[in-house]
This record gives sequence, structure tokens and C-alpha cells, in this order.
Amino acid sequence: QDAEKLAGEEHAWKEVKDAVNEVRYPKSKEEWTNVLARCQNLLSSNEGHLPDTNIYQLKMLDCAMDACINLESWEEALYYGSRTLEPYRLYYPGFHPLRAVQLMRVGKLQYSQGMFPQALETLKQAYNIMKVTHGTDHSLMKALMEIKEECEAMMRIQ
Repeated sequence: QDAEKLAGEEHAWKEVKDAVNEVRYPKSKEEWTNVLARCQNLLSSNEGHLPDTNIYQLKMLDCAMDACINLESWEEALYYGSRTLEPYRLYYPGFHPLRAVQLMRVGKLQYSQGMFPQALETLKQAYNIMKVTHGTDHSLMKALMEIKEECEAMMRIQ
């Protein structure tokens, strides 16, 4: 997997690595806007040069997703989040809590966009991992079951 982690053009991933390491946790909307602009710029300039499985590219996608969530740009957050799912599956195989949380986040974003069948599928994947990693009494698990049920209800209505 090490080759996969650093796949792509070295100059591109080194630039992304430096950018990822520079990002401090933003506190204001303005700072989040700047972080998102930086991420968008690097992601678009490295298109075709870095696969999403590159570990620094993945961190950049996560960063862009977090920025979008904080700026309430749900559709764009879903775009970046969806791109992280395959690399997460690769790096966090089996029952891994980080993968479960990422699946839940993407599932919630799909739900927010009215993509109920896709959201349900993603949330079920999160559920199957989380029941092992977190247990059924965990607060995150309760929140997951709630949104899963809302999703099922929306699909019955449609």
C-alpha cells in the first residue's frame, strides 16, 4: 500500500503535503473560506497528476469536505466526501471506526441532497461497521440509526 499512498507525481504531492501541514484548524467563516479556496486551487491544479488514493490528496479532500461542511456548502461537501470513500476503504479495511464515521458523514450529506437510496446504502455500510467498532449503545450509533430511519421513511413517501 505504500506505493499507493504516494502515487502520482512527486512534485504535486509534495506541494499538497506542505499545504496540508500548514492548515491550522480555522475558527472563523472567513478562515474556512480561505482554507477551502486553497484546497480547491490545489485539487484542481493537480487533477490528473495525483490520484485520490495519494495520502496527501486524501487529506486535502478531507480538508475541503470539512471546509464545505463548516460553510454549509452541502453539495460540494458531498462531492469531496464521495471521493474519499474508495481511499478510506483501501486504507481502513474491515471494521475500522474512521471508515464508519466517514461513511456516516457522506451518508448524511447524500440524505441532505435528497439522494435517499444512495444515502441508505452508505448509512447501512456505516451501521455494519459501527455496530462492531462502537457498539449499539454509543451516541454516534443512535444518531446513525435515527438518520437511517428518516431515510427509510422518506423513501416510503416517495
